[in-house]
Amino acid sequence: MHRQFEKIRNYCEYHDIWYLQIPLEVPTAVIKEAQDIYDNGFFVEHRYGDTADTGGWKSTSLHGWAKKDEDLRLGWHYTMNPSGYGISEEDVQWGWTEIQEFAPEMKRWLNNFPHKQYRRCRFMLLEPDGHITAHNDQNNTGRRNIKAAINIAITQPKGCYLRRSDTKEELPFKPCTGYWFDNGVEHEAHNGSKENRFHFIIHGGDTQERGDLMLFALKELVGNDVEKDVEKLYNENSRN
Repeated sequence: MHRQFEKIRNYCEYHDIWYLQIPLEVPTAVIKEAQDIYDNGFFVEHRYGDTADTGGWKSTSLHGWAKKDEDLRLGWHYTMNPSGYGISEEDVQWGWTEIQEFAPEMKRWLNNFPHKQYRRCRFMLLEPDGHITAHNDQNNTGRRNIKAAINIAITQPKGCYLRRSDTKEELPFKPCTGYWFDNGVEHEAHNGSKENRFHFIIHGGDTQERGDLMLFALKELVGNDVEKDVEKLYNENSRN
């Protein structure tokens, strides 16, 4: 792991910072792309165990994986990591799926994003009255990890929220805005509207460029002097 990510993760955990806004605009054209993907029936059920009785949580992979003997274009229906299906990483291939034909603007945006080591990049759907029950995505280890995923709100109808379970603080999503989001914090989501809520979640590798962008986002939140505090806290923890 790139050391800069660990330094920022350490600082954010110490100060209980659980999201950082991405300082990049997401094109509004992706709203229509998400709807087109939905209209063409590409969304599949996502993680039954984390939804309430109402269900309604679905996803599809724009960039993902398939088994080496399968057509990678059809990998859109694999929305969990290979291990979630009992498949070894050694037995899969990664790349763009058939969904790229419906989402050229999102693919272009990802190609211009300052890192290219993508794993799962998924459109996420929460249907009207859908509820994602309280959970964390770090296997209940208690580990905080603000760098784990980027969550982009493609649409955010009134009555939708993603919030912490403890403080009930909501992540301040607006359409076509994105955040690094600490999924080690227990959280829940709800769509209280009569419209579909479309988000996009990015998982990828640690690169210098992505680390620099995360540091820029932290400076925007805290101030330019934060870099010194990040380094100081990391050095203190390293000595302990």
